Amino acid sequence: MLRILKCLVGGAIAVVLLALAVHVVSRAMGPTRAEREALALVQAPPPDGGRDGFAALWTLGYDIPAAEQGRVLAEDVRSLGALAPWDPSRRDGPAWRSAREDWPRLGEPRQGDPDWCAPREAGCIERIRAAPAAYAGLLAHHGRLLERTDALSAYDRFRSPLPPRLDAPFPEFQWLARAHTRDAWRFAQGDADAALAGACAGVAQGRTLIVGGDSLVGSMVGAALVQGNATLLAEMLAELPRGHPLPPACEAALGLPLDLEAGICRTMLSEGRWVSAGIQGQATAVALGASMGRDVPAWASGALFDPERTAARGAPKFAWYCSAQARELIAADRPLLDPAPPPSRWSLACASNPIGCVLADVAQPAYRDYGVRLQDADARLRTLAALLWLRRQDGVIDEAAVARLPAPMRSAVRPLRLDATAGTLGVDLYESPRPEPRGHDGTWSVPLPASRLQAAGASP
Repeated sequence: MLRILKCLVGGAIAVVLLALAVHVVSRAMGPTRAEREALALVQAPPPDGGRDGFAALWTLGYDIPAAEQGRVLAEDVRSLGALAPWDPSRRDGPAWRSAREDWPRLGEPRQGDPDWCAPREAGCIERIRAAPAAYAGLLAHHGRLLERTDALSAYDRFRSPLPPRLDAPFPEFQWLARAHTRDAWRFAQGDADAALAGACAGVAQGRTLIVGGDSLVGSMVGAALVQGNATLLAEMLAELPRGHPLPPACEAALGLPLDLEAGICRTMLSEGRWVSAGIQGQATAVALGASMGRDVPAWASGALFDPERTAARGAPKFAWYCSAQARELIAADRPLLDPAPPPSRWSLACASNPIGCVLADVAQPAYRDYGVRLQDADARLRTLAALLWLRRQDGVIDEAAVARLPAPMRSAVRPLRLDATAGTLGVDLYESPRPEPRGHDGTWSVPLPASRLQAAGASP
């Protein structure tokens, strides 16, 4: 019996020593070369260039003069930097108050006002025609906010200087979609030229957020602005004669291809920079466990979670969007999906960082749809450019006319689909279909120029 007990004790000691040895070797390994290179790419500062408008975007929902916007942003940067580290396990965490709140609020809702048109929904013009007085009052009440939104078109990029915290606030991007309703109202009131110029400016604003932004959220808002304003523009053109001239803003917004390679690379690197900085500077195993709804003992922070290696493990999924393979997929208009399998959690590298491995791997599938959403934004712009080209041609818009489209407006993988019966031009989407009212069935289509004018019995 004593011999058996000694064997059990010896075996237990051997297991413990082996586990410690594996832990030590695992911790000494460090990130792989590929992980280090990816992390260096993610952490590199983005290139400068152009006029930055983040201060105007950050203060958009408040009546703050342009001369004060930079000071207000600087104060928020300072106060956020002095805030205690993020810890979702503490419900009584430190409160933060933005310096913007010292100024009058814009965009306050009023009882009885109609709903704003959503960028992902068609038919805004018809909705406004059903209640023109109500929408006139809504737009008058929010006039100052709409002026501030229009002013953002003067900027080339929006780079946030806010500290990279996992609980950092975002700009109030929702205000950018309000001009969509204003432009539909203008068209419904007969001011077609101002409405067309506004919709094209909205497309241009979406392009800027995709190519010149520095956050994944901002780029997704940019894609939504492209969709909403492209849909609205097509609906306007469907009610106008094909010879109605377009404002110069439309040529600027739709005449040049979207720099998708640079936009997607910049967007995903910015997201990776925010995630890695948040993990390295803010996160602990206890805090991350609380955010995932799990109890993690305090001792696990040092033994089972390594912030540096966690950031390095997650970096390749962001850096891949800048790779030659990603550029080839973008150039061929094929779905931007990384074919590489996720790294194994049963590797020696995870023996000393199991919590970090789980955290890095759980987040990876969440990014699958974002790259293709930006590809879909580019496909919508290509469709709209084709629509304008077809509008300028003589004769009917048929399959033969679509076949003559210039090469930059065509895709061998996603050819434009003409439905002569419905009077629409459409394209397949790579984003997963979403069945909700504001979703889609895997396609996007817009009415043909003058198609609704013809239906009304007028001549195009």
